[in-house]
Amino acid sequence: MDNLTHTLISVLVGETLHRTLPPSSVLSDRARRGVAITVMAVGGNLPDADVIYTGWAGSTLDYLLHHRGHTHTVVGALGLSVLLFGAVWLWWRRRKVKPAPADLGFLAGVSVLAPLLHIGLDFTNSYGVHPFWPLNDRWFYGDAVFIVEPLLWACSAALLFVLPSRTARVLIGLVLTAGIVLSWFSGFVPATLAALLTLLTAGLAALSRFAPARVALAGGIVAWLALTATFVVTSRTAESRIEALLAQNFPASTTLDVVLTPMPADPVCREVLAIQRSKEAYSVRRAFHSLAPGWISADRCAELYPSTGAYQATGAETTARLDPVAQPSTDEILWAGELSVPADLLARLASEYCAVDALLQFARAPWAIPDSDGWIVGDLRYDREPELGMAEVRVGPSQDECPQLSAPWTPPREDLLTVD
Repeated sequence: MDNLTHTLISVLVGETLHRTLPPSSVLSDRARRGVAITVMAVGGNLPDADVIYTGWAGSTLDYLLHHRGHTHTVVGALGLSVLLFGAVWLWWRRRKVKPAPADLGFLAGVSVLAPLLHIGLDFTNSYGVHPFWPLNDRWFYGDAVFIVEPLLWACSAALLFVLPSRTARVLIGLVLTAGIVLSWFSGFVPATLAALLTLLTAGLAALSRFAPARVALAGGIVAWLALTATFVVTSRTAESRIEALLAQNFPASTTLDVVLTPMPADPVCREVLAIQRSKEAYSVRRAFHSLAPGWISADRCAELYPSTGAYQATGAETTARLDPVAQPSTDEILWAGELSVPADLLARLASEYCAVDALLQFARAPWAIPDSDGWIVGDLRYDREPELGMAEVRVGPSQDECPQLSAPWTPPREDLLTVD
C-alpha cells in the first residue's frame, strides 16, 4: 500500500480512538490528540523504514527480499512499537509530564496498533507479506486492493472538518481533490465508478461538517472496512470463476496459483496471472477479467489497466515476450499472452545461479527466457517494459550477482523447485 494511504487511514484511526476513549486526567485534549495522531501516522509508516538498509545494500535483489521484510512481521512490528513507546515516554520525561496509568496504556495501545495496521493494509494487495516469521516464513497475499486505492483516500473525508489543525484539513482536502480529479481524468476509472468515488467523498465530507465528530469518524471507519470487504469478496468471487475457466480451457494443467490485481476504484476489473503446471511444462498466462462483462467487458478492463512505459495489454512489449494464448477471448476474460518453459527449468537455474535462487524467494509468477549464453529470469507481476525491470535478473557463465543480505523467506513457487 502507498504511504499516503497508510498515513490517512492511520490518522483516521488515531483521531477515532482519541474521540472514543475516556479523556485523560493528566494530558490535555490537544496533547493526547497529538500523541494519538503522531504515533499512528509515524507508526503507520515505520515498517517501510526497511528501505534504509535495503538502500545501503544497494542491489535490486536486496530490495526485493527485504522490503516488506522483517519490519513487516509481527515480531518486527512489536519491536517498532517499543521504539515508538520509548520515544514518546522520553519526550514526556523531558517535558516533565507525569502520565497517568491510563495514558501509558493508551500510548502502548496505539504504539502496537500502528505498525500492525501497516502490515494489515499491505496484506490486502498482491505484493505479499510474511507476518509470522520466524514461525512461518511463507508469503501471504490478499490479492484484493490495488496498491494505490483512491476509494480509501476518500474515507479520510470524515476528517475534513473534525481535525482542529487547519494545515491538516487543507492537506486532506488537496488529497481528496487529487483523488477525484485522477478518477475522472486519468483514464483508469470508469465514469460510473468515478461518480461513486465523488459521491462517497462528498457524503463523508458532509457528515464531517454537519454530524457530531464521533458519527463522522465512525462513518469513515465503516466506509474503509466496507470498501475493503467489497474488494475482498469480489476478488474471491473472481478467483473462483477464473479457476473454473482455467480448468475448462487448460484441462491438462494444474493451477498452482492465481494472482489477482484489481484496478483502482474498480472492484469489477482485474489483471490475472494464472500459474499452471503440466507434466512437462510450467506456464504463466496473463489475462484481464471482468466480474460484470455485460457492463464492463474484459477488453475494456485491459484498456483501463494502469500502464507504464511501453507496456501494452497484449504483453507484446515486455521483457518476457509473451506468446498468444491458444484460447479465444470473451467478454468475461481477455487472454493477453503466455510463456511456457520446461517444468524443471527454474529448479535447474536456481541450483546453478545464486541470483536466481534469491529471486525465487520473492517471485510469485516467475519466468525465464534465453539471453545470449545465459538467461533472464523475472517475476511477471512486475514486467512492464522491454528492458530489465525491478524484479528481473540476467545470469550467465560470467554474470551471477548474489544479494548482500540473505533472507529466510520460503519461495512462493516452492512447488516448482524440486528437480525430478
